[in-house]
Amino acid sequence: MKLLIILTVFLLGNIYASQLDNLLHQVENENMKEVHIDKKREAKFLNDLSAAKKQLQEAKIALEEQKKVTKQLKDKFKVQKEKIETYNLQLKKNGESLNDLFTIAKQDAKDLSSFLKGSMTTTEFPGRSGLLNKFANSHENPTINNLYELYKDYFTEIVTSGKNTSYQSNIVTTTGENKDVLVTRIGLFTAFDKNGYLYYDDSIRRFVELQRQPRDKYLDFIDKYYNGSSEVKPALIDPTRGVLFSMLKDRPTIEQRIKQGGVIGYVILSLGFLTLLFAAYKYISLFITERKIKQQIGSDSIKENNPLGRILKSFQKHKAKDIETVESKLDSVIVKEIPSIQSGLPMIKLVAAVAPLLGLLGTVTGMIETFQSITLFGTGDPKLMAGGISQALMTTVLGLVVAIPVLFIYNILNSKAKEIIEILTQQSSSIVAEHLDMLQENSNDYKQFSE
Repeated sequence: MKLLIILTVFLLGNIYASQLDNLLHQVENENMKEVHIDKKREAKFLNDLSAAKKQLQEAKIALEEQKKVTKQLKDKFKVQKEKIETYNLQLKKNGESLNDLFTIAKQDAKDLSSFLKGSMTTTEFPGRSGLLNKFANSHENPTINNLYELYKDYFTEIVTSGKNTSYQSNIVTTTGENKDVLVTRIGLFTAFDKNGYLYYDDSIRRFVELQRQPRDKYLDFIDKYYNGSSEVKPALIDPTRGVLFSMLKDRPTIEQRIKQGGVIGYVILSLGFLTLLFAAYKYISLFITERKIKQQIGSDSIKENNPLGRILKSFQKHKAKDIETVESKLDSVIVKEIPSIQSGLPMIKLVAAVAPLLGLLGTVTGMIETFQSITLFGTGDPKLMAGGISQALMTTVLGLVVAIPVLFIYNILNSKAKEIIEILTQQSSSIVAEHLDMLQENSNDYKQFSE
């Protein structure tokens, strides 16, 4: 048993020793490999270190060169900076005048754009004000082209404003329709087509037909302009550039003026109309009476359809009586004829006196209403006060319009009546004188016969 154990231990010891040798041999091999690797690493490191030192040296050299270059650039930068500052100062000095020029140019562009908006020439050259507005409102400095366009627009406006031109343009009619017509423009004052005068509406930048055209004598200028053969043609101009023409629509017509007179105005006109009718009737009546009297003067027969005939009839009836009685009878006939001859004339004279008083009454009542309106609404609107006063004065105008011709008519009729009465008086005196002469002759004949 002991022997077996010893053999076992011996065998195990040999086996273990063999393994240790192998292990030692492996360790030595690994150690040799690591030493070899370390030597390679060391050699590589030394090579890298040498290369790094070389690169470092090159980098230092490059750094020194870059420092020199940097110093040169800094010096150059300093010089360039000084030049820039010098140039900036010079630019600032030169730019002050240019900035003033640019500011003035932009302001001129804005002013010209505003002017062109209200100019008739815009209908012939549309789109100019838009470009000028863009130039005036730009935050950039204007270019030479902008300045040239500004100059060109100024020059174009100056030239075209002094010309009489005809061109196609789109206008707005009185019914609100758009229509292309041939427009004739007289400078910046007047524009018209074959149908009438136009005014320029700057809100839509187009011509608009007048709501109410001027009188025919002014419209005749249009026909003379289009149909005239001479080089110099007459034309009507509006020095206010359309303001007067545009105000025509606000000017009341005769019908509107009469309506402003109110009830009193209608009363005045009614009196005037009735008076004119009666005056016409009276004049015809006096004319017929005068004609019949003249016919009676030239006739041997007595006709009672006229005052002189009735006077002669009375004379024939009373000629046998004494001269005083005959004269008295003739005078009474004349006195009876005078009222019929002068009938209605006092009424005409009364109308001539009453019409201005009625007009004054209407004016006073109108002024009272105007001042009541001023009391309620104040004087903030001068048109309200002026319009009320204008309406109030209209009755006075109507009163004078009626009174003046009626007064003339009264004088004409009164003169005609006096002329007829004068004829009757003369004829009556002539009849009495002839009758007296005849009586004296008869008396003389009777005395001679008695002797």
